[in-house]
Amino acid sequence: MEANKFKHSIKVPTQYKRVAAVLKTALERKKSLKSLIFEEKHARMRGMQAVLKQYIDNRAAIDNAIEQTKILKDNPRLCPILCKILVTELIFGRKALNGESKPVLTVRSYREKLVESLGESVNESRKTKGKRLKKSIPRYVRVNTNLVSLAEVFEMLAAEEWQRMEQRSFETYNDFITAISTLKEDEYMVDMHLDDLLIFHAKQKHYWACHQYVKEKKLMLQDKGTCLVAELLRPPPGSVVLDMCAAPGMKTIHISNVMQNKGTIYAVEQNSDRYQILCSMTQSAGCQIVDVINADALTIDSTRCPAVEYILVDPSCSGSGMQNRMSLDPDEEDPARLKRLAGLQIKMLSHALTAFPNVKRIAYSTCSLFEEENEQVVQRCLAMNPEFKLLSTKKTLRHKWNHVGNAKYKKIGKNCLYTKPDLDYADGIFIAIFEKRRTDEDVD
Repeated sequence: MEANKFKHSIKVPTQYKRVAAVLKTALERKKSLKSLIFEEKHARMRGMQAVLKQYIDNRAAIDNAIEQTKILKDNPRLCPILCKILVTELIFGRKALNGESKPVLTVRSYREKLVESLGESVNESRKTKGKRLKKSIPRYVRVNTNLVSLAEVFEMLAAEEWQRMEQRSFETYNDFITAISTLKEDEYMVDMHLDDLLIFHAKQKHYWACHQYVKEKKLMLQDKGTCLVAELLRPPPGSVVLDMCAAPGMKTIHISNVMQNKGTIYAVEQNSDRYQILCSMTQSAGCQIVDVINADALTIDSTRCPAVEYILVDPSCSGSGMQNRMSLDPDEEDPARLKRLAGLQIKMLSHALTAFPNVKRIAYSTCSLFEEENEQVVQRCLAMNPEFKLLSTKKTLRHKWNHVGNAKYKKIGKNCLYTKPDLDYADGIFIAIFEKRRTDEDVD
């Protein structure tokens, strides 16, 4: 019996084992893939995210191919989750597998059967992917001014021989969008709306993912759409701010930059794992004004967080606007699910509007393109809280913007802002800014 045991077996490459472990945890414990990836060492994040995204995009086809080929039935010692990852990498990812371990050799031996079983699924996936990536989103790199100045970053870029696109005043927003589309691979430009946001060619995503300044949190890899939230909330230095759903902390860090690291930011996160990520992120990013709180935001009021003047409400949502969506939930458009999400979003926003007597301005933001989570939530909360009004996000931005909310929501749609993936070179984000009316101001 001892002779039948594997001796000196070749180990499965760590890259595959770690991705499989993350997927296993996400499936069994219903945890967020994005949070789990954040917990991994940075060197693994890029490859891990790529493989998991491929699996998510082709999940039904991959699971069906595994069942049809009977690879797991024929090889009962092969871990089912690891099998999913290896098949994903072999068929949809790099088209090759590293090493000579038993699981790798097994999946390789089934390659022809897997391709035959997948049939048109592979071609259809490639066609769909091609359409989705027709207009590639550039690499946005935001300067974390807690740790480094813009001047120092420009000096570093010059030393690395990056060419700064000649800046000019854009007559229209479309001129700015055209400029992004003409960026060369060795060029960068400063964003039209945010002075601390740099734009690079889409092919430079991998370069910046491994850059030392990114590892040191001097530079943040943050999409344009999410950057607009802090820009529109814009609490001045010395303010008291509440971030109700703060993890992993990108917007919290940006708000601290806007405030020049002066004042107080209460950053709330209920999930214990995401709370730890939030603590780590804000600390490593040099945020000296952040008070991180592990609690349900609905239980937080002015007694725990006194004198709050500005609030960010960025609740859980369908994520339908995210171009690199990391979700295993196949029913993001399910009406029942959207209704449940909207119910929570209304609770969160209503709490922000009523539990903090000193509040001046509230930013409500989602990474969704669905009206149920956006205009409809805003409409409901305004009706319940007439002491607040909407600011025009389009006018609040320092420069031009094209896309607002749905016009059928009178006095609401035109005052909200959308970033559209196909038109703005950014993830799909919705933002509405609430402001408390003056005591002598009439209700519309």
